[in-house]
Amino acid sequence: MSGSHHFHSRSSKHQSHSGVDPTLHAHKKGDAKHSHSKEVSNQNLLLIALILTLGFSGVEGAAAYFANSLALISDAGHMVTDAAALGLALLAQIISRRPPSPKHSFGFGRAEALAAFVNSIAMLGLVAWIVIEAISRFYDPHKVDGLTVTVVAAIGLLMNIVVAWVLSRDKKSVNTRAALVHVMGDLLGSIAALVAGIVIQLTGWMPIDAILSILVSLLILKSTISILHESYHFLMEGVPLHIDYLQVGKDLKNVPGVLAVHDLHVWEMTPSFPALIGHIEIANIQEWPEIMTRINQMLLDKHGIDHVTLQPEEVQVVIDCVEDGDAHEFHQRVGVIHSGDTFYVQCSGGKNSHRMAYHAWGDPTNSKVLLCVHGLTRRGSDFKTLAQAMCKDYYVVCPDVVGRGDSDRLSNPMQYAVPQYVADMAQLVKQLGVTQVDWLGTSMGGLIGMVYAAMPNSPIRRMLINDVGPRIEPEAIKRLGSYVGQPFAFANRADALNRLNQICATFGEHTPEEWEIYNGPMLVQRDGQWVMHYDPNIAVPFASVNPIMAKAGEIAMWHAFKQIQIPMLIVRGADSDLLSAATVAEMCKVNPYARSIEIPNVGHAPAFVKPEQIALAKEFFS
Repeated sequence: MSGSHHFHSRSSKHQSHSGVDPTLHAHKKGDAKHSHSKEVSNQNLLLIALILTLGFSGVEGAAAYFANSLALISDAGHMVTDAAALGLALLAQIISRRPPSPKHSFGFGRAEALAAFVNSIAMLGLVAWIVIEAISRFYDPHKVDGLTVTVVAAIGLLMNIVVAWVLSRDKKSVNTRAALVHVMGDLLGSIAALVAGIVIQLTGWMPIDAILSILVSLLILKSTISILHESYHFLMEGVPLHIDYLQVGKDLKNVPGVLAVHDLHVWEMTPSFPALIGHIEIANIQEWPEIMTRINQMLLDKHGIDHVTLQPEEVQVVIDCVEDGDAHEFHQRVGVIHSGDTFYVQCSGGKNSHRMAYHAWGDPTNSKVLLCVHGLTRRGSDFKTLAQAMCKDYYVVCPDVVGRGDSDRLSNPMQYAVPQYVADMAQLVKQLGVTQVDWLGTSMGGLIGMVYAAMPNSPIRRMLINDVGPRIEPEAIKRLGSYVGQPFAFANRADALNRLNQICATFGEHTPEEWEIYNGPMLVQRDGQWVMHYDPNIAVPFASVNPIMAKAGEIAMWHAFKQIQIPMLIVRGADSDLLSAATVAEMCKVNPYARSIEIPNVGHAPAFVKPEQIALAKEFFS
């Protein structure tokens, strides 16, 4: 198996006294940052607690005999059990610090959990004995010397406070915490004995001794069960209680370069030190060191797992792409291949943040990235056919602009505007980790691209502007206002799709199958009705634009367009009511980097699902 490791022990040319070749247990840099021996254990703490507890148990036992007190007898017996528990805990910690041997390659760290488990079982037995004995005292009361009980219990209380304080300094060890539960139970027992002594002195009422013993038993039962459950879970190699196993698997699959994960196991080798093993499928074994580095960092940062052993498995990737309308398969030893997979990028807007979804086709390690950005009421799925045709040469990324598709909706509708969209696209490019992208923007997507491309140090290398320009014709604004954000709900999906096809009639002639691919994802079912995928509030800023604001926006867009200095292809539908031929001519006049082409028999806007339109895009971006 492969993985990076951290060296735990000092270099030596000799074998250890146990006969183990130290190189077999050595860990190289980058793996676990702990030793298999329990460095956090503190034997001195347990030794001090053991001496104090065992010494006073003898004193209390003698006093209990002369005072004839159940409370003192049970407390003395409890302290003897505590001493045994502390002794067992001390022995476990000594054992756990032993180095690995030929028969125990992981060392002896589990001895602590085993001791904690045994301690908890003993504590349950002690609780049961106290309860049974206390009940019997109700039927056969014993005369108790209250003064002796009071004095001895007070001394025992002080001693237990000291022991509890000593043990509380080591909070990491489950074994020490199990011993601390014993001591806390004994402390409560001392309190109960003290109260019993005082009550007996003042009133002579003997049943108080038994009643307080039962109360103490119930108080310590909960902590005992908790330690028992934790140690049992550990001994059974359960997933650490603070780790979400399913989330670990999902996070591993999302690491760039990982194709699949299987045979995944997460457990604790020693208490508080989780470990992970598994098999990782990758496309190129040469990329494994980089992938393993990303995995190690993710597991440590998100899940606190720093002992990782993974087996890489090189697999051959087979994906389907559509080129020139024909499906074909190609085999390529590349990284992860996406085929419309959905991902998210965290974006900020005002005081709040939101997620923008994006859909991807192709190899994410491909440095050639094509961003396809949709129109006002559309979503990234518009470019599915185009993406399938181009994913062999490009990593094609098609975002759902915020408020659309799988992206979040904004609480402030006025943020549905180009500045927010540009900021989100910049965050997406940052997450993709590339310095250059090509851009295909339809309608609103073209406006976003123009503003982004005009910014200093823009990553856009080439841009296809699909049927939009700095000037929007009034007829188009009126048409958009007639349906954007307006009521749209149908009980029958076929009726909803038919209505949507009518709205999109200007996109050109398409077969029913093409309409289904193009417009089908626009419809979602909510409360039994088929509605549009987008937030109706995207119409709020659109509807608030007055003639003065529109003119100011047009001036700003012309200014931005003139600043762009990358190759641009302006595609216009010959029958478009949004982008006029005169506007296209002016765009090519004011910016020498722009050229244009007109597609006959199409209005606003060409859908880029037809083979000839896809070929046009491939030629421009090649």
